[in-house]
Amino acid sequence: METEIEITESNTKGWFEKIKDWSYENWQTILVVLIVLIVGMSAYNYNQETDDSSGGTMVAENESTENAIVESNGSQEAIAETQDQEIANQEDAIIENIEKEVEVVQEITEEEITISSSDDSGKTYTTTAIEGEGITHLARHALAKYIQETGDGEDLAQEHKIYAEDYLQNRTGDGEIEKGHQESFSEVLIQEAITNARNLSPQSIENLSKYIKN
Repeated sequence: METEIEITESNTKGWFEKIKDWSYENWQTILVVLIVLIVGMSAYNYNQETDDSSGGTMVAENESTENAIVESNGSQEAIAETQDQEIANQEDAIIENIEKEVEVVQEITEEEITISSSDDSGKTYTTTAIEGEGITHLARHALAKYIQETGDGEDLAQEHKIYAEDYLQNRTGDGEIEKGHQESFSEVLIQEAITNARNLSPQSIENLSKYIKN
C-alpha cells in the first residue's frame, strides 16, 4: 500500500511539474491569448454602445424630419391664407371706392358724350361733366354709350356695371373735377373693364349688390 501511495503522489507531482514547466515555456503564448480575449471583449462592448447610439440618432433624425414636414405644411397654409387675404383686400378696396361714388345712373344726352375714331387705338368716348359729377360718373356715361353703340355688355347685371365703372375710374384718376371737365375713355379700356366684370366671383357680386339703389 505504501508503494501505491508513493506512486500516486509521484504522478501527481509529475503533472504539476509538467503544467508548471509548460506554463513557463509558453507564457508568451498565454499572454497573447489573454490580450486577444481582452481586445475582443472591448470591441464587442464598443459595438453594443455604437448600436445604441445609432438607434438614438435615428430616432432624433426621424423626429426632426417629422417636425420639418409639419412646419412645411404650416408654411404652405400660411401662404395660401395670405394670398386669399390679399384678394379679399383688393375687392374691399374696390367696394369701398364704389360706396363713395355710386349713384343712380343718369340719363345720357348727346351733348355729354362725343365719339372719335383713330386707326391706332380705335374709338374714344369723351364725356363732359355736369354740376356735381366726378370721374366715376363720366366713366358710367362712357360705358353706357359704348354698350348702346356696340351691344357688347348688354348681358351685364347692374353689379357688373358698377364694377366696370369703378375699373375705368381707377385707371383714369380720382381727383376733383369741375363742371365742363372732359375725360376720354378708349374703346380698348372699356372692353377690358367689361371682360373683368364678367369674371367676378359670386362672392364679389353679392358684395356689390348692396350698393344698388332700388
